[in-house]
Amino acid sequence: MEKEVIENYSKIFFIGSFIGVTLLSIYLMKSYITTIIGAVFLSYVFHPVYDAIKNKIKNEKASSFLTIIIVILLIIIPLLFAANALIKESVNFFYNTKEINIAPIENAITEKFGKDFNFQEQISENLNSISLSIARSASGFVISLPKKILEFFVLIFLMFFLFIDGHKLVEKIKDHIPLKPQQKKELTQRFDNVIYASIYGMIVTAFVQGAIASLGFWIFGIESPILWGLVTVIVSILPFLGAAIIWLPAAIYKLVIGETFNGVGILLYGVLIVSTIDNIIRPGIVGSRAKIHPALVFLGVLGGIEIFGFLGVIIGPLILSVLTIFFDLYIVEKAHDK
Repeated sequence: MEKEVIENYSKIFFIGSFIGVTLLSIYLMKSYITTIIGAVFLSYVFHPVYDAIKNKIKNEKASSFLTIIIVILLIIIPLLFAANALIKESVNFFYNTKEINIAPIENAITEKFGKDFNFQEQISENLNSISLSIARSASGFVISLPKKILEFFVLIFLMFFLFIDGHKLVEKIKDHIPLKPQQKKELTQRFDNVIYASIYGMIVTAFVQGAIASLGFWIFGIESPILWGLVTVIVSILPFLGAAIIWLPAAIYKLVIGETFNGVGILLYGVLIVSTIDNIIRPGIVGSRAKIHPALVFLGVLGGIEIFGFLGVIIGPLILSVLTIFFDLYIVEKAHDK
């Protein structure tokens, strides 16, 4: 009896200690959670590249190092150029917006409703508020630059070892998941499908739509086409309206100020090319491997961005999709038990 009591206390002590150390570890790494997730994400995406290099040179460390170089060349450097272009386009957009003559819009609204509207004053006030916010953000970025550099090296460091030992870690986790072998197999397969759909379906399609939209904005005279193209990349991930959130107001604006050719051009370009390309690219990339409900994508993107920043575009829908996987497994198991 006394031995049983001691064993029970031992189990309670172990579980309590395990939970306590786990929570302490999460608190310890909370500042780098996004960096860790980013490293895991990039390692997963580029692991086939790592495998291909390793098969050629037969050296894990050298293969990991070369794969990281490829990641930097394909993603990080282009992102820096995109950020530089975004800053320049934002500055140009800011000054060009101040010089826009919106008198035709004000006159049209006044004739329609019989009331004077002074949008120019409101635009100036909003732009001043935006400029102050940008100044504060820029100041905060400069102050946090050492931390950003540290996060970058942490990202690279983690990726280096994830390429080498990531598959071992995954196998160890799979071995200790308290599920039946068939459930583990189904969970792993559906998880891979969801990630594949999230990464290659949503992200690739969004960037293609953004690039095509930028070209259309440049052709039809929209100020700061690169800026609006990058914004299109973000909104293209959202279901339902998607890229139309950007090109439709642009077309309406051009029509209202009397630029009929450009307005109709953007409208047709948006309907026939920008928003249609989504229905061509996404099925070709994803196929029938995984179908993520639009409502989950919408809620996941919004919640994910709020919590994880830009990475939330992928992480948010992924978390909700994994939730549905577990829910489906529960339903199947419950039906099997009856």
